[in-house]
Amino acid sequence: MRSTRDFLTGLLTGVAIGILTAPRSGKETRDKLVEEANKRSDDLKDQFGKVKDQANQYVEQAKDQFGKVKDQANQYVGQVKDQANQLVGQAKDQFNQTKGQAQSEFDAHKYEAKNEYNNTVDDAADKAKSGINSAKESIKVD
Repeated sequence: MRSTRDFLTGLLTGVAIGILTAPRSGKETRDKLVEEANKRSDDLKDQFGKVKDQANQYVEQAKDQFGKVKDQANQYVGQVKDQANQLVGQAKDQFNQTKGQAQSEFDAHKYEAKNEYNNTVDDAADKAKSGINSAKESIKVD
């Protein structure tokens, strides 16, 4: 950009010097200066338009790149969410399986303990009955 500006400055300076030193009347010189100024102004407008168009292209390219990156990021986020949900599901399944096994073992031990308790109570009742019967026999008078 700087070299373009320096070039245009030099060009305008050279044209101005050439016009001012040319053997013309004041009106012709002024008209020539206005004509050259208009021509250079149009050239500058064209250059500005080109720079503006190029800047707009860069902006559009940046927007496109950003959109692509955003889409990719959203895709990765979706994949991570899917994997996380899958892992959560697996963890829940494992928890429920372990819970079921623990419940089964608890129920089995509970049943065994209940049977053992009932057997102990039955044995104690049988012994008590036997003791009572023995006591009755020993008290019995013939």
